[in-house]
Amino acid sequence: MPATIAPGASFARAMNGEAETASSVLASEDHCDISVVADRAGFDALEAEWTALFERVGRPEQLFQTFGWLSCWADHFLDDASRLRIVVGRGDGRLVMVWPFVEARGPLGFAQLSWMGAPVGQYGDALIEPGPSAQPNLVAAWRMICALKADAAVLRKTRADSNVARLLGEEAMVCEQAQAPFARFAGKADFSATLSHCSAKTRSSRRRLLRRLKETGDIAFESGVDQASAQELLRRAFAMKRAWLLRRGLYSGPIESDVMLAFFLDFATRAPNQVKTLIDTIRRDGEAVSVGVTFACKGVGFGHILAHDPDCDKQGAGVLLAEHVMKSCFERGFERYDMLAPYDAYKSEWADDAAPAADYVVGFTLRGKMFARVWSSEARQRIKAALKKMPARIGRVVWPLARKVLHVRA
Repeated sequence: MPATIAPGASFARAMNGEAETASSVLASEDHCDISVVADRAGFDALEAEWTALFERVGRPEQLFQTFGWLSCWADHFLDDASRLRIVVGRGDGRLVMVWPFVEARGPLGFAQLSWMGAPVGQYGDALIEPGPSAQPNLVAAWRMICALKADAAVLRKTRADSNVARLLGEEAMVCEQAQAPFARFAGKADFSATLSHCSAKTRSSRRRLLRRLKETGDIAFESGVDQASAQELLRRAFAMKRAWLLRRGLYSGPIESDVMLAFFLDFATRAPNQVKTLIDTIRRDGEAVSVGVTFACKGVGFGHILAHDPDCDKQGAGVLLAEHVMKSCFERGFERYDMLAPYDAYKSEWADDAAPAADYVVGFTLRGKMFARVWSSEARQRIKAALKKMPARIGRVVWPLARKVLHVRA
């Protein structure tokens, strides 16, 4: 049976037919007016209010719901096959809630809602003014979402501490559970204190790897680069990541996507507003052999990409890069460094704690509920696990062939 989460009564009532079918909802006299923005012009018109809302109520991990991030996303990912479905709430004459969705239609007109910002965004959530009206406003927003007549909603990478997670009820099936590890910097006098939990053997191993890398050439560690160098390093990061995946017989749709690369290149050139792109690198004889891409928001660093030359595996270029990026974030005065889900084994060397996250799927129509059961089924999870464990020699043949035959697009 599909896994479910603890019931949420308000969510369940909305799912059981209490959703309004009007184009807007007034939650109550004390709550906000709910409506849906469905086109790019309406989205663009929200810029000033949306930015102000995030300044007031946004948490660092909601950087993927900032207007600047999603505006860049729309420039690259929004197409004729997808439509905006941004639920907004207004109260006391100002914007108090934004819940950004996008709707895509597939075979036979199947309509699926997902977080606006996928696949480049990592955490999905709604921005909402806190207070006694927050939960009723979220419930009213969910009623509006139910009234959109989509077949299903897939809410990937929804953190347990998000605004949306506390709303979800028994109709939301859990597809996959994960942990988003992070390292705390606040209160630590120097960077070495962040590594105090590492064993002497681990620290000795890192020193040995550094010596090996230095034996191969002149090594330089860089933090922060100009715009021209950023463009070069982002391209280099994607090229190294793709080569690394191919060598291991693995596949990542987003990394393979040129649209994803174009997003990174574009976002890095935009004037930093609420999210800033930071790039750290390790160079050998002037050439980048490791590149880390971090997004900074409200005093927290989010490590989005760590890429290294697969020919430098034995010299530990990946391990040394992870430490270099974390040290750079510490020296920038960040409170913590978020490594994002999933909790890969190598991240345990750096993490102090982790935030639970999960992928949820909700079916609205009969075929949407059937889709939700399949999507959250144990069989699908077993297939995913088997593909991850595929021997490298087979993966190096299967994945390139699959990309050509199926025209996989991130």
